[in-house]
Amino acid sequence: MNLVIWIYVYFLFIGSVAMVSLGVLALFRRRSPEVVFFVLLVFSSAIYAFSYAMEVTRLVPEAIKIWSRAEYMGIPYIVSFLFLFVLHFVNSGRRIPRVLIVLPLLISFSIMTIRQTNDFHWQYYTSLTFESYNGFMLMKVGKGFWYWILAGYNVLGIVLSVLLIAAYLVRVARANRQQGVLLLLGSILPLIPYIVHVSGLYQSGLDIIPAAITLSTFIFYIAIFRYNLFSLIPVGRDWLVETMADAVIVLNKQHCVADANPSARREFGLEGIDPMGHDVSNVMPLLNSTLESGERMKANDKIWEITRTPLPSTRRSTEGVLIVAHDVTELERMAREDMLTGLLNRHSWDDAVSTEMLRLSRHDRYGSVLFVDLDHFKHVNDSHGHAAGDEVLKTVAKVLKDGVRRPDLVGRYGGEEFVIFLPESRPEEAVEVADRLRIDLMEEIVVSSSVEVSVTGSFGVAGCLINTETSLEDLVNIADKALFKSKQSGRNRVTLYNVV
Repeated sequence: MNLVIWIYVYFLFIGSVAMVSLGVLALFRRRSPEVVFFVLLVFSSAIYAFSYAMEVTRLVPEAIKIWSRAEYMGIPYIVSFLFLFVLHFVNSGRRIPRVLIVLPLLISFSIMTIRQTNDFHWQYYTSLTFESYNGFMLMKVGKGFWYWILAGYNVLGIVLSVLLIAAYLVRVARANRQQGVLLLLGSILPLIPYIVHVSGLYQSGLDIIPAAITLSTFIFYIAIFRYNLFSLIPVGRDWLVETMADAVIVLNKQHCVADANPSARREFGLEGIDPMGHDVSNVMPLLNSTLESGERMKANDKIWEITRTPLPSTRRSTEGVLIVAHDVTELERMAREDMLTGLLNRHSWDDAVSTEMLRLSRHDRYGSVLFVDLDHFKHVNDSHGHAAGDEVLKTVAKVLKDGVRRPDLVGRYGGEEFVIFLPESRPEEAVEVADRLRIDLMEEIVVSSSVEVSVTGSFGVAGCLINTETSLEDLVNIADKALFKSKQSGRNRVTLYNVV
């Protein structure tokens, strides 16, 4: 017995067991279409390797024929499963047309059927002979039409798989390229031995293709268990993640950045520093590992809301954490502003003024409230329609906003009522502001649907030295009482209510 051949046989035996083990472990890691086709790939490769090892060690022609047929329970499907695995892997999360799944499997089934029925038509093998080789009995075959169909199909399938992986590597994030390179190497490895064997350039009676497939399996082992092919980062969705406006980062157990999309690097990364592999607190300090879901922060004049998701491993421990920062600037603005006028709504105005009053109370500063109500606004709606009324409200909002300082807080209190808070303003100063705004409103003409509309406003003013005992609600109510006096006195005027 030739020692080299026996070593080769044992290598195939061990490789087939390893392939089955890999398939089982992959199923435990993750169950998705790409994993299922990968498992079918390694199982069909294991059938091929094991059956060929058994064929080589048989000394009776009939036994050799039996194991040759067994090989073809796997051989026609290997490239089909490789192609379908790669197709699903690089398009993870996207729908694959059914025809691209059915057609390769149909071709493989047809080739398998032709091979298993070869004794009736001799279209796959035109002849079978047996020769003794260093103490072994090897089968020599005449290659028929369908043999070359399988050969061409295998080459085409491998080439297409390689091209898909190459295209994936062009657009994939750098953190995932090691996985893609290993897939590329594992897919290419059987191609050259296959071409050499099928073309007859290799004259030995031994089939070297099972060995190449077994080596590919070991490369896939590295991709899965060293580079988390099916666990930490769902690599097939890179295109989606790369183009998201949301900032997405993946941290490992050591709080180092394992992946970060362009939005995360642009909005949260330090300029000129590649965050990959660094502690997140050093390269993206705002996105630290202690963030919890629901927290909000400001960065680059935007408001971001955090979603934090632990990434579990197969051993029920935490593999890492996924942090997604959603840009909620527009939602925050919509929640704070009155939709018609663009001013602060009542709730947001209350919050903003309460915060400002807290600041004023620390420094013993004055603050004043202006309460504004449009005169006879119902008449505008009744006479000219609600569209004209809306135009009036928007114009009034603009007049009030333009007529005060930048720190002053203007809000729509409801209907045709408006409120203004003037920090650092004594009551008498607030009266001067209110009277100026009253005149500006009176002089403003609103044009709506070729109709000219003018309105006036009544003002109530209340102000005092702000301290910790000052209540915003009380201050607003006092300004409202002053406004009521303006209405009783004939409207289009300003009334100050002195606060003791």
